[in-house]
Amino acid sequence: MTLLDHAPARLAAPPRDLLDSLAGPIDAADLLPADALGDGFDAVQGRVRDWLRHWDAVPVPAFEPVRETHPAEERRSSLNALPTRADGAARFTASVYDPPARDDAPLSWSRSWASVVRLPEAIEDGRLHYRFAVGSRLVLDGQAEVSLVSTSVHFGAVPDARVASPFDAPGFRTPLARPLVGVQARDDADADASQSFEGSLDVKAGDAPAFAFVLGVDVLMRGGWIRVHDGSSTWVGPAGAGATGTIETRFTPAPLLAMFG
Repeated sequence: MTLLDHAPARLAAPPRDLLDSLAGPIDAADLLPADALGDGFDAVQGRVRDWLRHWDAVPVPAFEPVRETHPAEERRSSLNALPTRADGAARFTASVYDPPARDDAPLSWSRSWASVVRLPEAIEDGRLHYRFAVGSRLVLDGQAEVSLVSTSVHFGAVPDARVASPFDAPGFRTPLARPLVGVQARDDADADASQSFEGSLDVKAGDAPAFAFVLGVDVLMRGGWIRVHDGSSTWVGPAGAGATGTIETRFTPAPLLAMFG
């Protein structure tokens, strides 16, 4: 007979006959081992904290060229775009020249690339957290009256790409970051900068979140020459240490959010 045999719905009284049978000399060998009741609650809390801190790496598809502008007198832009690949970066080089005797407005060149990260549908209501880093490096030299090279990153996020485009997200037209602004082309110039960002979105069950990135580079010069060398690029990557080409996300279900107030 077990304790369960004495507990139909509620115990009217303790099963004294069974309890009496438990009395007897205590032998250490008969004691339950320390782990007989499972993991302690401290270990459970630790696993919950680890889960809440875990970030999933989400690949960023290869960037695609979306815009190119150059002076009207050029048949083909002297600001060249190297082939992109799925590593979160857009690479470029340039060799531009403007006769020093010309007194017109500075000449300008510009290129941009876009990529969209699409996530699976949410299986329940909750909050999607995301974080990433963006940065640029410019390796260049030159001699010109005006020689300015800048980079930019635009970003947009929507909870459901089926009803709204991340390119139409509020604030998308304003750069999220300008990693390098007005870098002057001088002898052996090498500049780099990066920034990290973090945000979150409320999502409903069935929503398909999406993020859009647009990377850009602009060259403005007059009276001289500029060369932008191999190694110049703008990129997207994880906020922590790691190779470019991924962003990080994590999802917190609504019931768990309610537990934390």
